[in-house]
Amino acid sequence: MLIRMHEYRLWLLSYLIALIGVSITPLFDSVTVTSGYDLSKHRLGLPLPIIEQHTSLEPLPDAFPFELGFVSPQEHPTELLRGNYLLLVFLAWFIVYFSFFAIKWIIGKIQFK
Repeated sequence: MLIRMHEYRLWLLSYLIALIGVSITPLFDSVTVTSGYDLSKHRLGLPLPIIEQHTSLEPLPDAFPFELGFVSPQEHPTELLRGNYLLLVFLAWFIVYFSFFAIKWIIGKIQFK
């Protein structure tokens, strides 16, 4: 029973870290906008885009190139790209869980020497 509870906590902690880590990536991503960039479908997220913002920005012709990051979802409709989001959460969970599992295994080996 005690081992099961530790595994459950490890699974839950790794899931929360993966969920939060993937969810905040659009805040740190930006795109270099050129004259050919479609501002009506502005995608953000690392390494895959997980949100798409429909902006109504109309920059001046001499403003290119410029960096555009996350814009206010209250002013610009924002969609979650569910497939990419779920894939990234699963991959992040897998990496974090097995990293924690490896650390736990190494600590167990060191303690029994």
